[in-house]
Amino acid sequence: MNKIIRKKASVLGFIIMCCVSFLSCGEGGADHDALSSASDNDEIVIWTWDSTFNVKAARLAAEKYSRLHPEITVRVEEMEREEILYETKNMLSSGLYDRLPDIVMIEDYDAQDVLLTFRDEFVDLTDKVDSDKYVDYKKELCTINGRMYGIPFDSGTAAFFYRTDLLEEAGYSFPALIDMTWEDFEKMSRDVYLRTGRSMITMDPTDMSITRVIMQSCGRWYVKEDGYTPDIAGNEAISGALDVYHDLIATNGAKSVNGWNDFISAFQNGDVAGVITGCWIISNIKAVPEQSGKWRIAKIPVFDDIEGCVPASSVGGSSWYVLKNSHNSEAAAEFAISMLSEDDELTDKFIEEIGLIPAVKDPSVYKNYDTVDPFFGGQKATRFLSELAGEIPVVNYGRRTYEIENILEAEFQSDFGKSDHTECLRRVEEKAKAVSR
Repeated sequence: MNKIIRKKASVLGFIIMCCVSFLSCGEGGADHDALSSASDNDEIVIWTWDSTFNVKAARLAAEKYSRLHPEITVRVEEMEREEILYETKNMLSSGLYDRLPDIVMIEDYDAQDVLLTFRDEFVDLTDKVDSDKYVDYKKELCTINGRMYGIPFDSGTAAFFYRTDLLEEAGYSFPALIDMTWEDFEKMSRDVYLRTGRSMITMDPTDMSITRVIMQSCGRWYVKEDGYTPDIAGNEAISGALDVYHDLIATNGAKSVNGWNDFISAFQNGDVAGVITGCWIISNIKAVPEQSGKWRIAKIPVFDDIEGCVPASSVGGSSWYVLKNSHNSEAAAEFAISMLSEDDELTDKFIEEIGLIPAVKDPSVYKNYDTVDPFFGGQKATRFLSELAGEIPVVNYGRRTYEIENILEAEFQSDFGKSDHTECLRRVEEKAKAVSR
C-alpha cells in the first residue's frame, strides 16, 4: 500500500543518482553493483515497499511461482515508495535499462504522470488482462488513451479504524458512528480527548492525506476532470478539509506526528483511539496481536451540506507495472498476469494474510470475502471494505498531486487559525497553475 506519509526527496539521494549515472556512462553501463543490479535471464526483479503488505504479497507470489517454475528466480527488493519512483524515472530518462527491475509498484497518485511521461517504457497489458474485473476508479488510473498498462492491486478504500475499548471509555459505541458527519466526528474527538487523554487520530503537518480523503468523497480533486486545470479556489471540499484539519489539531482531537514511523506507532501503542486511512493499514494494525478483538471498522464521515458527498473514498493504493526494456520483461509479464491478476487462490491468501481488499468489482469470487475477522470483533472486514470500494467516486488525480499538495501545506500553515480560506486557496491555485501541466 502505498504509503500516504511522504518523505521529501533528499539532496543526498540526488547526488547519489547523479554519481551512479556518471559512472555508468563512463563504464558503458557495466556497473551492476549500484542500487539494483540487472536481473539475469532466469531472474525476475520486483521493486515494492511496506514489509507487512506489498512486500509480503510479492514474496508470497514469488514463492508460488518458483514452485511452478523452478527455472525462474523471483527476487523482491524492498525500497521506499519515493525511492522506487525516483530511481525508475531517472533510469528511464537516462536509458539505464541494465539497472532496471522487471516489475515496479507505483502509487495511484503517481501513475498518470509516469504513464504519460514514459508510456512506451511499460508493457501494454490491454489484451492480456481482463480490465473489466477491476473497479472503475482503479482501472482508469492504469489507463492512457484506452490502453491499460498496470495490474491494480489494493483498493485503498478509506475507512475509520478504531479501538472499541477506548471509545467506550469515552462513552461511545458503534451506533454513534453510523451516518456520521465531520461535525459529529469532531465532537466525538473532543470528548475522547477530555475523557481519556488520548487524541482520536493523528495528523502529519507534512502530509495532508485527510484532504485527499475528503476531496474524493465529494467527487472533487486539486484539478478538474481534464487532469491539469487547477480546481482549488472555491473548492468547498478542500475548504471543508482545512476546517477539519484545523479544528482537530486545535482541540487535541488529533495528535501531531512526523512521518511514517510516528504515524504507525501512535495507533499501535494506543496513543490515539483510531486512524482514518486506506484499508492497506490493516496489516500494520494486526501487527499488534494482543489488540485482537479490540478494533472495529466504520465508514468515514461526510459533509451533509455538500451535495454528492459519500462516506467512501480512497487513500494511496497502488498497482503493478512491467517495464518493457528490462532484462526479463517477457517472463515478468507472464508472472504478473498469472500470479497478480489471474490467480484467485493467491489473492485469497493475500486477503487472509495481509488484509488485502482487492480492487475488483466482484470480490465474492474469493472464499475469504465473506469470512468473519476475529481481530475486528467478528466483523466481515473484507466484505465491508469491498462494498465501500464500489462506491468510491471516480476522479482524475492528474499528474501533480503531491506538488500541489506541497503548495497547499505551505500556504495553509502560514494561514493556520484563520476561519476564511478564500485567500489561501486563491494563492494555492495561482501557484498550482505553474506545476499542474
